[in-house]
Amino acid sequence: MIVSVVVPSPNPDLESTLFYALSTVAQTLSGAMGLLGAIVLFALQESTRSIERAATNLADVPHSTVSPLYLRHLLMRRSFHEIARRYGELLQSSDSRETSTEGLVHYATLTWELDHDNALRRAFWLALVASGIVISTSLICCAITPQLAARPTVGRSVVDGTVVGAVGCLIMYGFLLRVMLRSTPHEPIPAAEL
Repeated sequence: MIVSVVVPSPNPDLESTLFYALSTVAQTLSGAMGLLGAIVLFALQESTRSIERAATNLADVPHSTVSPLYLRHLLMRRSFHEIARRYGELLQSSDSRETSTEGLVHYATLTWELDHDNALRRAFWLALVASGIVISTSLICCAITPQLAARPTVGRSVVDGTVVGAVGCLIMYGFLLRVMLRSTPHEPIPAAEL
């Protein structure tokens, strides 16, 4: 007995739509992520300099309960979070009679810069991971386009899902740029959740 298997023929219009849409999404997101990566790298370098400057200014404010030698040690190790934590504890303590206005300003600046840097890194990481997932999916689906075109419902769902993923990535890029361009400590920094 001979069993014949019927293989559905690919829909040529859907096949070309899949190739075009999937390859365009992969190329566009790759290019956009590369450009954003360069811009964010520059922003992170500037953020690091601002954090270091704020921490140095804060460490230069004399305080009787914190050793200047210890503060210099923390600066040399680039332990900016530890410096902010130590001064935060000093400001929260009941013995904060000697807290200067200058120290408060430098502390507020340092904590804002650290929060901004953290939000920028999280937003970039989230956009990078989402882009990687959408690009990988697009490339994998490009390789199996004839099989997807043979099943119109699946093929259209792949196109729709990829386009929705690409639009989601573009929205994340906008959020990333918004976080990156935030330049005043008076605006709240939205948390980028992973």
